[in-house]
Amino acid sequence: MAARIVLLRGDITIRDVDAIVNAANSSLLGGGGVDGAIHRAAGPGLLAECRPLRGCPTGQAKITGGHGLRARHVIHTVGPVWRGGGQGEPGLLASCYRNSLRLAAQQGLRSIAFPAISCGVYGYPIDRACATALAEIRAHVAEGSCVECVELVCFGEDVFASYAALLGGTSAVITAETGEGARREPLGLREQIVGCVLGLVVGDAVGVPVEFKSRAQLDAAPVTDMTGFGTYNQPAGTWSDDSSLALSTAESLLGGYDPGDMMRRFHAWLTTGAMTPHGEVFDVGIATRAAIARYARGEPMEAWGGRSERDNGNGSLMRIAPLACAVHRLDVATIVARSVEVSALTHAHPRSTLCCAYFSLLLRGLLGGQDLPGAMRAAAADLRPFVPAEEATALGRVLDGSVLAASREEIQGSGYVLHCLEASLWAAARAGSYREAVLLAVNLGDDTDTTAAVTGAICGAMAGTRAIPAAWLAGLVRGEMVRGLAERLAERVLEESLTRHG
Repeated sequence: MAARIVLLRGDITIRDVDAIVNAANSSLLGGGGVDGAIHRAAGPGLLAECRPLRGCPTGQAKITGGHGLRARHVIHTVGPVWRGGGQGEPGLLASCYRNSLRLAAQQGLRSIAFPAISCGVYGYPIDRACATALAEIRAHVAEGSCVECVELVCFGEDVFASYAALLGGTSAVITAETGEGARREPLGLREQIVGCVLGLVVGDAVGVPVEFKSRAQLDAAPVTDMTGFGTYNQPAGTWSDDSSLALSTAESLLGGYDPGDMMRRFHAWLTTGAMTPHGEVFDVGIATRAAIARYARGEPMEAWGGRSERDNGNGSLMRIAPLACAVHRLDVATIVARSVEVSALTHAHPRSTLCCAYFSLLLRGLLGGQDLPGAMRAAAADLRPFVPAEEATALGRVLDGSVLAASREEIQGSGYVLHCLEASLWAAARAGSYREAVLLAVNLGDDTDTTAAVTGAICGAMAGTRAIPAAWLAGLVRGEMVRGLAERLAERVLEESLTRHG
């Protein structure tokens, strides 16, 4: 059986494994960082056992008992100090992982947890260190070791994100802190992508029956479950143009990135009812209809999307999630460029395109295992170089994260793209579950289906399909088709991740 590589965030000193690896100094007598934390948690017995070992050379490894730790053993290895890479650092770091794994195998150990060796005060570049670690772990596993589980325990977001980028969908990913009572089954990239797409469609369906109802009306009779009829007289579980366009985007992406093909599918949706829940279109935005009309008249792509300030509805934001999933492992500039291009098919004003780019960068962080505030900070930092001065003020509450501290009265559920993005972030951050977040979004009133769809996509990406209420999934119109398409998109993304990252 091949060993599992498990990526998680948390405290290595509480891992219940056969051995944890200590990024020690050469004396083996304790120090700062991980080394000091392990010695403190293990107690004085560890130091007493280390004294007669007479230290350890850089790149080598020695083993002791675990003493006060949950782990049965500690494997001590000494990583290299980074001095530019020209003094044998890559080979020494590789030896740390190789010798630690060999020692574990010699002792018949089946599970081992590694910190990010040399990535702290020793200054080793994180991306290089993570790549070296994975290469050695994979090489050891390929030799047929008795080690069945290798944990990569990340204390910082930067190390976690680097490993997540390298692993793509090939590992189990635990995104929660792993303290007492917080362990859960691993959440993989496949489930996150499927959860994102399903989360969008389910959220849309919950919001459809009350679209255009005011907040006052919903405060008097709040939505508490998935219902039917209402605004469009549609059965329960029916989704709107939000999902139709998002699913059309996903289906197009199965064949590769082709904005023209996406627009062809949007046209088929509007004119023939393709990718609708009941074979007919019952809701379409003004800007989207106008853009599709320009496409149908044969106008060039750069003329399709409206570019005036009045064209800043949420019609591109509501469908961007599949694109965000597909590009989340690409470089920032490419993610931004493709998000802008896909938004501009129907909504080409910089505010709309920037909101879509922000959302794609947000998904990049969430699918990489960051929590929502962390993903928001990273997305803002990555987007800022692309934000012109005239748009910086409008995007202010999103870019500085202050929207999360806003009161309900300061959040609007309208069809304006910024209101939709702000409301979705606010609802996802305020709620303790997918269900609670979607209901918070819906009960803001006005453009209820779209706010809930964007919120549902965020929560689905964070928590996967398991977070979506089973009754809502069961009640979704054409649910098997939606799930199947989401799963095919996830497979496509995973295949591309493997091609890029090995």
